[in-house]
Amino acid sequence: MQKTFLKVGVLFLSLQILAGCASSVTQDFFASTPVKDYSNMYLRGVFNWWEASDNFKLIQLNSNQYAITIELIADNQPYDFKVADATWTMELDCGNTFNADPMILEETVELVCASDSLNLQFTPTETGFYQFILDVSDNDEPELTIIKQE
Repeated sequence: MQKTFLKVGVLFLSLQILAGCASSVTQDFFASTPVKDYSNMYLRGVFNWWEASDNFKLIQLNSNQYAITIELIADNQPYDFKVADATWTMELDCGNTFNADPMILEETVELVCASDSLNLQFTPTETGFYQFILDVSDNDEPELTIIKQE
């Protein structure tokens, strides 16, 4: 009788754990890693109080790229930011690795999308409009490029 209760308890606990594993990441049946959905990402940083506001939502350019253009002021101070979804989902909290260099205009940086990713940094040399382009051609290793708009 005790073994039956133990088996039922283990089964119940296992089902509870599995039920709690739901996330915004879907599993491709033939892929070994989950497929991330980058369609609802935001540029979040000091320029918008780290909020997920509509003015900073990335717009889809094509099947593999999303972008947003914002105005930055060149005051010799770095802008700290990340690319993330509205709820800071662990797999969609995209930033930098430990000890990474600040971003440079027109240079592509591979993002780390994990709860322990660090802030990205960029210091504009001129006040103006800058486009942030998220390339998700490789679903597991998205890349970010910053381009100054003329």
